[in-house]
Amino acid sequence: MKRTAVLFDMDGLMVDTEPLARQAWERVVSPYGMGIDDGLYGQMLGRRTAESAQLVLDALRLPVDRDELVRRKTDEFLASIDGGVPVMPGLWALLKQIEALGLPWAVATSTPRAVAEIVLGQLGVTGRYRALACGDEVVHGKPAPDIFLLAAARVGAPPAACLALEDSAAGCAAAAAAGMRVAAIPTELTRDETFACAYRRYPSLAAVAADLEALLAEESADFADGTDFGEPNV
Repeated sequence: MKRTAVLFDMDGLMVDTEPLARQAWERVVSPYGMGIDDGLYGQMLGRRTAESAQLVLDALRLPVDRDELVRRKTDEFLASIDGGVPVMPGLWALLKQIEALGLPWAVATSTPRAVAEIVLGQLGVTGRYRALACGDEVVHGKPAPDIFLLAAARVGAPPAACLALEDSAAGCAAAAAAGMRVAAIPTELTRDETFACAYRRYPSLAAVAADLEALLAEESADFADGTDFGEPNV
């Protein structure tokens, strides 16, 4: 089936907000004399905020409940993007190409809707995406397929007709479980993941734009075809 819609993850894929999110978590836990190490943060990538908060509580045993931890982290994160969000390389070129083809695109993110709308507003794409599906709108977060299935339904395309773009292993697994073709664009934080569920792996969104015709093609091969289009930018 030819792909007729494109679904974007948001954090780490459209916007370089993962470092800001980690710093927000660090500021939340530092008053307790704690920190977020690479191993813990690696488990949090691609997960919903409440799930990440539970991972933090399980690992650090903080004297605070999960909802309060989520609130503090969200406040810290939103304060950090008050002046704008950093854009991932190649995003504008890829969006221009997708829109020139007349394809609808949507955002499928683990981030809560209220926060995602702020981030996308800061990015300046409000009104350009056809649909938005967020982590607090589904029962199960990534790596379950729920977020991507919701995004496909809202964009009006069968899952098999969607091309999903992801930077995390959890997100890649979620899109693949939804029956979508997945392109992985790892970041420095996820570059060591295997992304076995991905059809292809790219170093940037600009590289995705250069190969977009092949990614949208009708060929039926589902997952990794052995093609690696370079190491991710760092």
